[in-house]
Amino acid sequence: MSAASLMELIRSRRAGMTPLHGRVADFVTRHPLQAATMGIEDLAGAAEVSVATINRFVRGLGLEGFAQFRALGVASFRPLSPVEKLEAQAAAAAQEGDVVSGSLDAALANLRAARSVVDAAVFRRAAEAITAADRVVFLGLGLSAPLVGLLADMILPFCRAQLILDGQGGQERMIRRAFNVGPGDLAIALTLPRYSQATIDHARAVRAQGATVIGITDALSSPLALHADLLLLGPAEHPLLHASPTAAVGLFEALTAVLTARRQSAGDAAELTRRIAPHLHAVAEDAPAERATP
Repeated sequence: MSAASLMELIRSRRAGMTPLHGRVADFVTRHPLQAATMGIEDLAGAAEVSVATINRFVRGLGLEGFAQFRALGVASFRPLSPVEKLEAQAAAAAQEGDVVSGSLDAALANLRAARSVVDAAVFRRAAEAITAADRVVFLGLGLSAPLVGLLADMILPFCRAQLILDGQGGQERMIRRAFNVGPGDLAIALTLPRYSQATIDHARAVRAQGATVIGITDALSSPLALHADLLLLGPAEHPLLHASPTAAVGLFEALTAVLTARRQSAGDAAELTRRIAPHLHAVAEDAPAERATP
């Protein structure tokens, strides 16, 4: 049974479940990432039922036990292996022959997958951590470097201070700057396939030094997941490229939206717009539109 069919099985049997089993089913379908990573006691506590109820729920689905249930849940966040990806690429090329459409389809699929595992509570906790931090440190190297720069720009109004560690100046400079990151600081680390070992090492180091770490990556199986206090997942599958950043950018937008809704008043937004307006191109409403020339 696949992870997708596990969710389908739960939904198909939801109407006939007892109230307690229905409570478990509702929690699992609303919070698939949390359910996949919880132990049986934690899941029972979150769903407000007993451990015995969890065991009966799992057996009622026709599974052998909680270990199988959890393994199927985790599998939904497993990226394709290199061999699987090559096979999928060959099949897509044979069937579609359209690189542009395939790329855009992959972007849409990644966004839908990110939406299916989103947990608003995690975004709320991430927003609270950002606004409470003495300093927000951004970790991202290689292709992730411009992405963490984008995120830093997007959430700048909500940070007391920022430090961007994106590889500029080399590893020696990064190590020296990361050495003083510690309690009171928040690190946001981003890595997508192919995963940056340096990003993972820095995330592990600053967490050991007392900083809180938010990890942004593509799957629960990412090596960054082991070193993050909070995890935001944006699947990064692509038929040709090593990774697609589309879903990660979608996570940036969602996080910035949460911060804006929680922290920025209408007056603050109006004042910011007033200050920026003189630097923006404006077209008079009654002016005739000019045709663009090649």
